[in-house]
Amino acid sequence: MKALSSLLLAGALALLTSACSTTELRHVGLLQASSEADLDLLQQSSRIRAMNPAELAAEAESLQKHYASKRSEERRLQLALFHAIAPSPPGDRARALALLDLPPSDANGRGRNHPLAQLLLPMLQDIRRLDDAQASSQQKLREAQAGNEQMRQKLDALREIELKMQERPKAK
Repeated sequence: MKALSSLLLAGALALLTSACSTTELRHVGLLQASSEADLDLLQQSSRIRAMNPAELAAEAESLQKHYASKRSEERRLQLALFHAIAPSPPGDRARALALLDLPPSDANGRGRNHPLAQLLLPMLQDIRRLDDAQASSQQKLREAQAGNEQMRQKLDALREIELKMQERPKAK
């Protein structure tokens, strides 16, 4: 399920960035009055998907340090994009949601009104709902398996009793 959700998220971002130059993206209107920083965020997704686990860990640390040293909208979005796309453990969708779902303010810039946030928020929320549904289904499956095991043990005990009854000599 996580692979599917990551694939969906990566696919949406890839559609925005692949086969389009910076000027084509602006002409198509996919990004309203995008700045170079906005387009760099979209191109960052390709780099993240190509990283190995060691590079992902280093990138996560670097982005977190940059964001902690100077909290800006651009750095917040870079960190959120990383957490949204990178596989766990360096990636953290809940952290991405928290970084993206902020009200607009001086500190947060456009907050959740940023085009990238508007793209990622619904997708991440859907993925979270799917993950919750999957976890619930897995819990129900474990409970059903435990119930099946108890029933199997009871059946085995009944079979054993039946065998012992058949082995007894008949009383006359």
